[in-house]
Formats: sequence, structure tokens, C-alpha cells
Amino acid sequence: MKKYYITISCVFLYILSMDYAFSQNRSRDKKIPMLRQYTFSTFPVADSNSDSIRILSYLVVPNKVLKFVKKSGSFETSYQAKITLKKNKGEQVGRKSWSNTLRTNDYLESTSDKISTIHFYEFKVPIDDYVITSELFDTDSNESGVINREIKLKKRSSDIFLFKPFLIDSFEGDWGLKTNEIPIITNVISKKSIKPTIFLSGKIDTGKYKIDILINSSNKKELWNQSFEIYSDSNHFFQRITLPDNVINKGLRKKIYVTLQQGKTKKKETLIFGVTRDGFSKSIASFNEAVLAMRYILVDDEYKNMRRSKAEEQEELFLSYWKERDPSPGTKENELQDEYFSRVAYANSSFKGSTDGWRTHMGEIYIKFGRPDDIEEYSDPFTRIYQQRWHYYRINKYFDFVDESGFGDYRLTSPFYGGNNW
Repeated sequence: MKKYYITISCVFLYILSMDYAFSQNRSRDKKIPMLRQYTFSTFPVADSNSDSIRILSYLVVPNKVLKFVKKSGSFETSYQAKITLKKNKGEQVGRKSWSNTLRTNDYLESTSDKISTIHFYEFKVPIDDYVITSELFDTDSNESGVINREIKLKKRSSDIFLFKPFLIDSFEGDWGLKTNEIPIITNVISKKSIKPTIFLSGKIDTGKYKIDILINSSNKKELWNQSFEIYSDSNHFFQRITLPDNVINKGLRKKIYVTLQQGKTKKKETLIFGVTRDGFSKSIASFNEAVLAMRYILVDDEYKNMRRSKAEEQEELFLSYWKERDPSPGTKENELQDEYFSRVAYANSSFKGSTDGWRTHMGEIYIKFGRPDDIEEYSDPFTRIYQQRWHYYRINKYFDFVDESGFGDYRLTSPFYGGNNW
């Protein structure tokens, strides 16, 4: 039995490595839609006018989600992007659109997930509840993606409130804050970050106020606890609090608790952020979850051993496992690990339902085999049953999923192809 599982594990790793190796060459015809493969983030902040707020919006387009076409020795792509802000009732209050063309002579750059174009726009609007929508359309592939975000602010119309904190870093340009300041959109701090800083803003009365910062590790161990007493001669505030290095370097995931207090009034907000470390993929936000998600590629004994190990030993086993399978040991990156956990992250964002996305049937198949080469969709308007068939032509397999509830809870119904059990 152990030999069987070892074989299956090796097959998955082989498929994973082959998928990575040939990702540059496979077609981009009909695959999982581009939805959520680009990044869209919004950050409400205080405004000098007490009756309004500023909504900072960032649409980030990685090269890899676009279809580059070879033209005259270079690679070129064109796309359209749009951000629309509406009130909850549907009334449009603002819109910004872009048309962009990208060119590169380097094919690897055209497929890179590390090279991105950032589109920024700021909306200044009254305090209210809004829906903000980003749209991306690839004019070469005719693929499109739409992401909606709710911004609920009406209940914050009291005299004192605190906006949700976010991290900022240094990046050349004007991004709605001070010059060369930009939100860390992914809430993941890398070694390239220069003095990662918490950005706070809110509405207050003129006079003294206090901010308490508590940072805990993923296992709820206190890492930092500080209080700041501040005086303001206006009805709003902006604060930047730089994180100490010894806090940043501990663990992979942390939670920040922020408390604003003025008089007897207290307002609280939280923020979860991750930190990249050598040997760990940047897609890993939680080490514990990363270990759990490896159940698809570890044999039973390996998985049980890693799960039952103490924290330090567990980390050593994790690093050793991926080091042995690094396709390019001479570089800092482990492409195989990056590919695997980027799939886990995508599954979490795209297939989450009653459980984590990576635990779902669609999440499992996506993690093991990557993006389908083709997707067929079926729906029955009378029974409200939805079905999808994912085709993987390169391995001559397909997988059928059915959603019987209509709530996106797709279950694998047929892991068979041609009568052969996968």
C-alpha cells in the first residue's frame, strides 16, 4: 500500500513539474476565466472634509494573465480596464477607465507573475455604503474578469471612527498617500520592503486621543504591544507606525489589533498580514495551513510525521522536502514550491464555500493538475443544477463537478476517464 501512495505522490509531482516546465508553451484558449487572477484592492481613508471620505483603489494586472502575441520580433498585448463606484441602490457616482498596450522582447517577461501594471484611482465621496467594481478585458484573447467589493461606511458616520488599517511600503510614484508611498496590496511583506509601516486614519474630535497596537503571532503569542498618546487640532487623523524588525522576522503570519480611544469611546480594527522568508513561497500566508495543504502530495507516513512534529522540526521537514525537489537549486526561488502554493492560494480565493478553497473538490483538482485546458458548463433551469467538466488534454483526463444546491458548492462526481479510475 505504501508503494502505491508513493507512486501517486510522484505522479502528482511529475505533473506539477511538467505543468511548470510547459506553462510557457501551452495554449490560452478556454481556461478558468481571468476572474480573480488579477488583483483589485480598495482602501477607504479619512478626508479633511468631515462629511466625505477618500476611497483609494488599485487594479494590478500581472503579465501572466494577459495573452501576448508575437509581432515583428517582440511580444505585445492590449487590454482595457475600468473601475466603477456605485451606491448600494445602483446609482453610479464615479468611473475611471484605461486602455493599455504592453510590449516586451523577452518571452519570459510576457508570462511573468512578477511584472505587473498598477492602475490607481481615487474617489472622494460622502460617507455611505458603496459597491466598487473592477473590470479587465484582454482584447487579444477576449477573456474578461470582474471583481466586486462592498464598502460599508454608513454606520461609521458617528463623530469618532477608525478605518481599517493597512500596510504601506515605498514605491516610486503618486499612489494617493505621500509621494512614493503605496499600500502593500497583498498584505504580505517581503524582504524588499523598506520599513513596513501600518497606516491608520479616522475621524475624531479635536484634542487628545490614544492608539493601542497589539501584534500577535499565528499561535496567539504576543509579539508587540505599544500605546501612542497624540494630540490633534483637527477632526481627522493620519498615523504611520513603523514595525520593528524583530517583530517582522518572527513567523510567517501575524495579526494586528488596533484600538482608537478618545474619552470613553473606543473603536477597534484588525489586520492579518504575512511575511516572506527564505525557503518559503510568497504565496504562503500561514505555515500551518501550508503543511495541511501538502496532504495532496505527501504519502501517509510523511504527512503524519510532519503534522505530529514539533514546530522547529516541522519547519525543518518542510524545508528539506521542498529543497530536494527544487528544479533550480542554484537560484533563490523554488519554482515547484511557488507553483504549488500559488495554486493553493488561488483555490482559496476562487473555490471557498463552507470550507477553505483548497479543501474543496475543485480546489483539490486545481492544486494537483493546475488550470484546465478547457471548461464545459451546463445548467438545468428547472432543477437549478449546475455542472462543469474540466478537460486536461495534456494528460488525457477530464473531471466532472456538480452543484446541486445552486450555491457554488461543486462536488466531484466522476473521477473516471474511459473507464479507468484515476
